[in-house]
Amino acid sequence: MGTDKPPCVYLLGVGGMGMAPLARFLVDKGYAVSGWDDFATEERKKQLSFIRWQKTVPNGCAVCVYSSAVDGDNALRKAASAVCPCVPRGAFVAQLLKNECLCAICGSHGKSTTTAYLIHFFKQHDIPVNYLGGAEFRGNAYEVGCGKYENVWTLLELDESDGTIEDFSPDVTVILNTDWDHPRRYETAETYRKVFENLALRTKKCVISNEDFPQLHAERLRIPSAPTFLEFDAAVAGVAFRYLTGQTATASDVASFQGVKRRQEVLLQTSHLKVLSDYAHHPNELKELLRVLEQEKTALVVAFEPHRASRLKCYFEGFVRELKHCPKVFIHPLYEAFEAVDCNEKTLLDALPNAQPSEQLKPEDYIACEQPTTLAFVGAGKIDKYARRWLEQWMQAVKEFFATRGVVLETNVSLRNASLMGIGGSALFYCEPRSMYELQTLLRECRRIGLKVLPLGGGSNVLIPENRIDGVVVRMNEDCWDFCTFGIKAIDPNTSKGEIINFLEVPPSQALTETSKALYVHVGCGTCMQAFLDAAEARGVGGFEFLDGIPGTVGGALAVNAGTGGQGILDVAEQVIWIDADGTVRVTAHSKLNYGYRCCETFQNGVIVSVLLKGYRSTTERIRQRRAELRKKREQSQPKGKTLGCFFKNPPSCSAGQLLDQCGVKGKRVGEIFVSEQHANFIINNGNGRFEDVIRLVKQLRTMVHERSGVWLEPEVRILGKSWDEFL
Repeated sequence: MGTDKPPCVYLLGVGGMGMAPLARFLVDKGYAVSGWDDFATEERKKQLSFIRWQKTVPNGCAVCVYSSAVDGDNALRKAASAVCPCVPRGAFVAQLLKNECLCAICGSHGKSTTTAYLIHFFKQHDIPVNYLGGAEFRGNAYEVGCGKYENVWTLLELDESDGTIEDFSPDVTVILNTDWDHPRRYETAETYRKVFENLALRTKKCVISNEDFPQLHAERLRIPSAPTFLEFDAAVAGVAFRYLTGQTATASDVASFQGVKRRQEVLLQTSHLKVLSDYAHHPNELKELLRVLEQEKTALVVAFEPHRASRLKCYFEGFVRELKHCPKVFIHPLYEAFEAVDCNEKTLLDALPNAQPSEQLKPEDYIACEQPTTLAFVGAGKIDKYARRWLEQWMQAVKEFFATRGVVLETNVSLRNASLMGIGGSALFYCEPRSMYELQTLLRECRRIGLKVLPLGGGSNVLIPENRIDGVVVRMNEDCWDFCTFGIKAIDPNTSKGEIINFLEVPPSQALTETSKALYVHVGCGTCMQAFLDAAEARGVGGFEFLDGIPGTVGGALAVNAGTGGQGILDVAEQVIWIDADGTVRVTAHSKLNYGYRCCETFQNGVIVSVLLKGYRSTTERIRQRRAELRKKREQSQPKGKTLGCFFKNPPSCSAGQLLDQCGVKGKRVGEIFVSEQHANFIINNGNGRFEDVIRLVKQLRTMVHERSGVWLEPEVRILGKSWDEFL
């Protein structure tokens, strides 16, 4: 194959998780890459659009690299061999990385997660690194492969299944464990372990492992113990990161790791139902997963897919031993993986009296669970597709459940344009209630089946994660929530202590002739803030001018007590009408509101319907002049663009903007997210910025201010469905 870069590489089986990272790595290195995969979906082809998809090897191609899933009888491989040399992926990668500073991560279990943790640590510390991973990051946080840099460490998830591990001699080797696996290639546990012993002997600088291996010249590092596989993987990555870079991965680095797909990946999380997908396809992996899930004290249901007849036959007793303790088990058809079948799912079903065929796992049985339930889809073949298809069916069942109660839900609705920052994933369910009754029913039934209700206004003060929001996002966009009426207080001796105000509307055709100075405005939650202010100006009702320039809806402003100049909208709210989580309409007087600077606890588990605001008699001219003054001042100091306004709350006795400015943060950038040059407390999306970029920038800004002034800035912006404590 030679050591020079070939002008063209053809990848056969490119859609798989072994080949896709290689494709990305090669393109980054300047190779011309084409390839094909009979099993690649259109979505997968779109994800790998940086290569040329073609079924035949192009003329002049230097080499065809094939995945371990492509056997010698494959027609495309036979055709390719007539055009150029054909080599297995592992052998090609070994030659490709021969002169790189190589850190290989290997072992029976956990290598994908450990490699991903290590990549994440490099990214968090802004240290350039090349890598070929073995699993996709959740939320597509990073590419699965990278070859952009020269003279840096290259991280490789090293697979032993096809025997090409013998071709590698890394500088650093991480060996996680050597539980006997791949019995078709390695007939005994001893022959399997020997592969890792030989790899340790070929390692040039350091072996990181808690198992003992013969070593020639390499240093030896051990790993701190950890209670679970995932925590152990993080600890391993931490040791490797410190050796490779001299820097330490922090608890914050670990906490910010989103994980990789199919490794305890939570596909759905409500208060009543958790659905996850996990790659466990070895008895020891299964044992660890079930041990972790059993600690959650929920009803456990396992949907298991046996992977390869040879593995099922070899470890049959181990699978039965682990699964027989589960109260409910559903067995999916065997994933054959091109093997002859002499042991399949029926064999497993016969041995497990607590097991049923997978078709008995019905989504409608899990809409209203009697107790909190964890449903784990487990296996290495098609089980993840089964899980996602089951989840889609469950969503449809929930949608039909609400439809019979007069509530219209949409599913998988994009939220990208729901925030003024232009960042956002999707909503599991989405609803725009058409009446008070529909809103009450929605809240009541969501509480019963464990779905979180997430009200969303104009998106002017909310950052939306790029993953899916597992709840019902509610927007009050219907006309019934958009109104603004003016009037006076009507005296009613029957009201309790006079706290609840009876509002007497005065039509636009009549003058507001209240003898006292107090005038009232009844505003719907869906009313645009500026539309309300325009109406108040036209009627000559003052007291709300400080709200000018605040974007979004009145309901959204009430939820966070939005305002300016030390004053918030709840300061002028006489009473708020809202619906609690039980679907009960509540009227809360000002004296009963639990609110403060840019926050309100009262409505956290409900939805605001409307508010009665207290103003005073003024004139249209006076109000217009005051609003114009405030607008001019704001335009001079506040930047435009994809921004959520002031990002941090002002600490007591000082300004967040001044503290940030003193740290010289203006223009500071992470990806497409940057701090405004005009105002240091404004964070702007310059284009296609990501949620993770915002979080990283916020953490950096808070650290800089704390190191200089001792103050930890608190975000004013909310995260939809999340708490800042999860990220900071």
